[in-house]
Amino acid sequence: MLPVVELCEDFLKAAMSVETCLHIGQMATTFSLTSLRESVDAFTFRHFLQIAAEEDFLRLPLERLVFFLQSNRLQSCAEIDLFRAAVRWLQHDPARRARASLVLRHVRFPLMQPAELVDSVQTLDVMLDDALCRQYLLEAFSYHVLPCRQHDMQSPRTAVRSDVASLVAFGGTPYTDSDRAVSSKVFQLPEPGARHFRELTEMELGCSHAGVAVLDNFVYVAGGQHLQHRSGEGAVDACYRYDPQRNRWLRLRALRESRVQFQLTALGGLLYATGGRNRAGSLASVERYCPRRDSWDFACPLKRRTWGHAGAAAAGRLYISGGYGVSAEDKKALQCYDPAADRWEPRAPMREPRVLHAMLGAAGRIYALGGRMDHVDRCFDVLAVEYYVPDADQWTSVTPMRAGQSEAGCCLLERKIYIVGGYNWRLNNVTGIVQVYNTETDEWERDLHFPESFAGIACAAVLLPRSGHGR
Repeated sequence: MLPVVELCEDFLKAAMSVETCLHIGQMATTFSLTSLRESVDAFTFRHFLQIAAEEDFLRLPLERLVFFLQSNRLQSCAEIDLFRAAVRWLQHDPARRARASLVLRHVRFPLMQPAELVDSVQTLDVMLDDALCRQYLLEAFSYHVLPCRQHDMQSPRTAVRSDVASLVAFGGTPYTDSDRAVSSKVFQLPEPGARHFRELTEMELGCSHAGVAVLDNFVYVAGGQHLQHRSGEGAVDACYRYDPQRNRWLRLRALRESRVQFQLTALGGLLYATGGRNRAGSLASVERYCPRRDSWDFACPLKRRTWGHAGAAAAGRLYISGGYGVSAEDKKALQCYDPAADRWEPRAPMREPRVLHAMLGAAGRIYALGGRMDHVDRCFDVLAVEYYVPDADQWTSVTPMRAGQSEAGCCLLERKIYIVGGYNWRLNNVTGIVQVYNTETDEWERDLHFPESFAGIACAAVLLPRSGHGR
């Protein structure tokens, strides 16, 4: 009997279309055909708005409509169109009006354009007659009016409709002698399995060696340089926030000190900018940014002036490693910041000295990758990779990199670390290589290639709206 059932499922899957999808879905539910039901759901997520225009959609059970509306798997659906589909379903039967808030609570009103809220949402009776629906509308208006307080307003209705993080890379420099310009381009790797980068958007100004951090899926890009300099002379204090849902930039309060080749790290809902250098020299100062107040203040400074270091957050603490300090030992040093005590403490040093490297937390470990080391008047690539376990205060070496990368971008996608671009000292040139390390298997996978050979790229893992890929 089982082969016959499988044959029927295969036949129905092949017959699936916008017109037949919901009917086949009802059959899958009635006869408990799990595989067929999953295929129906996947098809509906891909073609929801087309299906919503069919007559069968008006007979969709409430629980199935809610199932689709609350999902992050919906593709190429603007929230205003989802709202119109939901209203069409509600208006089909006057008895459904009492369920309006149960349905519309899953429409993400804060993600709509303000004009859509004013022209197409607030004027409808269904929004005016239901107290909870009026509350959803007020929530959306507040979200738009107070952008710096959006972190305090996070809810399922403010989440980007996506279930796959993308690698997003900001700026960089080609280190050319003839041109001091830096890149303003922003590229994306749409998903972990992708092989090619796409151009996503542009920054207001070109930037390289900036700090980057993510809070509530907003990307903060701070400091860096807008013109290519080999020293700290080009450091800037600018700070921007990128909203991937709207593909927009918001200029924020500037850093108190210009910084380049520093670390920007998210911890406890705040951002920490540590060290770096500028025209006056290297820095020990640490600044702390509060998104709600859009303000920077100073936190406990580092023990010594440091630039070219790397940083990551883990278990409620901030760690920075290596970089140029005041002695050779500083290139192996690990420092830990406790925000509750506002204090820095030394931890076990790295096994390898390194500067201009990458550092990233994954599954309870903090990885240190790449960078360079100096010997007399020459620089060498550091291929060694090691990870730190905070509870044990111990470093462990793992499989080394295949090629050197310093001043590179770095981020984590699905337990894999991506090292993007940078400078290769064996070749004495910038590189466009993207090396991918699998933290579960301790293996380096097949390399990717960035569209440009740049150093000083800032990378982050971000949820992009499914309708926004390739914008």
